[in-house]
Amino acid sequence: MTTPIRAVVAATDFSFSAHRAARRAGVLAKELGARLDLLHVVDSSTAKALLRRSPAVEVEQPLRLEAKRALDSLAEDIVAAGGEVNGRVLREGRVLDEILAVSASSDLFVLGPRGVNPLRDFILGSTAERIARMVECPMLVVKQDPQIPYDNVLVPVDFSQYSAPSLQFASRLAPRATLHVFHALDASLKPRLRSAGVTEDGVAAYTDELQREANASMAELTAAASLGQPVLSTVQVGDARINIYERAAANQCTLIVMGKQGRSWLSEHVLGSVTRRVLERADCDVVVVPQSRPY
Repeated sequence: MTTPIRAVVAATDFSFSAHRAARRAGVLAKELGARLDLLHVVDSSTAKALLRRSPAVEVEQPLRLEAKRALDSLAEDIVAAGGEVNGRVLREGRVLDEILAVSASSDLFVLGPRGVNPLRDFILGSTAERIARMVECPMLVVKQDPQIPYDNVLVPVDFSQYSAPSLQFASRLAPRATLHVFHALDASLKPRLRSAGVTEDGVAAYTDELQREANASMAELTAAASLGQPVLSTVQVGDARINIYERAAANQCTLIVMGKQGRSWLSEHVLGSVTRRVLERADCDVVVVPQSRPY
C-alpha cells in the first residue's frame, strides 16, 4: 500500500503561472486530505538592488508587507475556487535555496512552468527545470486549468531505478485515474545494427527479442506495484523525447508522471534530456519524481 500525500507546498511569485499552480495545489490538497502551505520568497538580491538605488528608503519591510498581503489574497482565491489552504510561508533569501529548504519536508512541491521574468528563464533554463535538478521531493509543474481532473495519467518508464517510484507516486497522486504505463524502445537501434553489417533477418530477430524483454519487464513492473486502479501498458519503438507527449495527447492524459532520468554519478542533480524535453513541450501537467525517497 502506498503512503498517502500529507504535505503539499505551492511556490508563488504572484505571476499568472504561479497563481494557476497554487489553485491546482489547493484542489489536490482538498482531494487528498493533505496540508497545503503557500510559499513566497522575497529575493534578497532584489531588495539589495533597490536599496542601492534608494539608500535612504526602507525597502525590506514594505516588500514583506506587500508579499504577505499577496499571499493572503491568493489563499482567498484558492478557497473561493473550492480548494484548501492551511499555511502561508514567507521567506527571505536566495530563492532556490529557500525553495529547496522548505520543499525538503513536503510530499509534493507545486509550481508553474515560468516565473515573472521569462527572458531570464529563457537564458538560464526555466524555473521548473532548474528546481527539478535538485529538489528532493516529487515536483508538479502545472500547465493547464486547475479544474481539469487527472482521469488519465501517463507514466513513462525506462525500467531504471526511477520507474517504480514514478508509478507508485502516480497512484498516490491520482488514485482513481487510469494509469497508462509507456516504454519507448530506442528508435535508433535498427539503423545502428544495419550500419554494423547485421542482416535484415538479424535486425528483425534482435528487435523482436528486445520487444519481448520489454514486455516482460513491463509486466513485472506493473505486477510488483500492486495498484488498485486500471493500468494499461504499451511498448513502442520510437524516440522517447517525442513519443511521450504524443502518447499523452493520444490517450487524452492530463498528467505525466516521470523520473528525473539522470544517467551520471551526479544523477540526483542532473535532469535527463527526455525529462527536460517533456517539461518543455508537454501541454498537460508534469510531475518529476526523484528516486531518492521510497514511495
